[in-house]
Amino acid sequence: MDKSTNLLYKSLQKYPRKKVTLEELSRICSDYGRLAKQIEELTNRGILIPIKSSKTNGNLKTPLYMKYKICMEETVQIPPDEIYALHPRLSANGYLLRNRLQYVNNRDFLHRLSDWLTHNTDSNMMSRRERSFVIFGDEKELDCHLRLLECMGITGDTLNFYETPEQCFSDYIPVRKNQMTLLICENKDIWFNIRRLMYESGACFLFESQIDGVIFGQGNDITGKGKFNSYARYLGADEINFLYCGDIDRAGFDIFLRLCKTAKGLHIRLFTPAYKKMLELSRDIQLPDSDDGRCIIPEISEILPLFRACEQKQITRILKDNKRLPQEILSYPVLADNMR
Repeated sequence: MDKSTNLLYKSLQKYPRKKVTLEELSRICSDYGRLAKQIEELTNRGILIPIKSSKTNGNLKTPLYMKYKICMEETVQIPPDEIYALHPRLSANGYLLRNRLQYVNNRDFLHRLSDWLTHNTDSNMMSRRERSFVIFGDEKELDCHLRLLECMGITGDTLNFYETPEQCFSDYIPVRKNQMTLLICENKDIWFNIRRLMYESGACFLFESQIDGVIFGQGNDITGKGKFNSYARYLGADEINFLYCGDIDRAGFDIFLRLCKTAKGLHIRLFTPAYKKMLELSRDIQLPDSDDGRCIIPEISEILPLFRACEQKQITRILKDNKRLPQEILSYPVLADNMR
């Protein structure tokens, strides 16, 4: 931090009280972007400590707390031996020695963490909040010190915890493997039926394609930013091929395309055998109108070549007429006849 350019630091040196409001800080620096950056610098140094009970100001991009406690550096006189007395992992990168105010402000947390690192013999992995409860008797304590842990170089591997995925999708994966092929189903009924067949008969081939598990995509939920990537990381496999099966309509293809975009690092492809079967079963059926009123036809130029000419015409007509061919046409008897 460059103290000479941090307006807040200069003003807080002469500030008469031990607490300051965001409104008062805003008077010192009126530019919000610059204010947020300077508050972050002072928070990282331990000079400003957020009062979390004051809540944030509601800014979604860069939220700031409504009140902060002031702890100026000049009052900190901590001998290095006191920091070196902690477990070596807590002082290994020298952060606490360079930022002794952080040690003062988090002394109880650091000593309890040090004791656990010294005496821990538990090598089992668990979620971050489970680990937090084991160490501190408070499942949220680690959540409150994530920035400090990062600065000290302490990771989840150090403390034997993993991050619970932001979105937990309902799945059925009988045996976890390092290499898997998992089928994503847009709708609940087909997911449940495939899950049932896999569970009851041990079936692992659907339309002659091997699958190791089935995931309920929950409609649009799967396209949420970071949600499916987070879930995929949680699976912990070296390689996962994802197959996607949904409705044949504007919304269904739109969900697939958005999923591929938001989870571009994953290998996701359309499960064409299921779509081909859906088209076959629907040839003599009057399809219902779609309830998608957006009047937007998704760009499927890369999807159509996966199908035969007659199937391409079917799909194009369904989308043009804004009809809906629901995934549920693959009923339980149909799936049972095509699973082994």
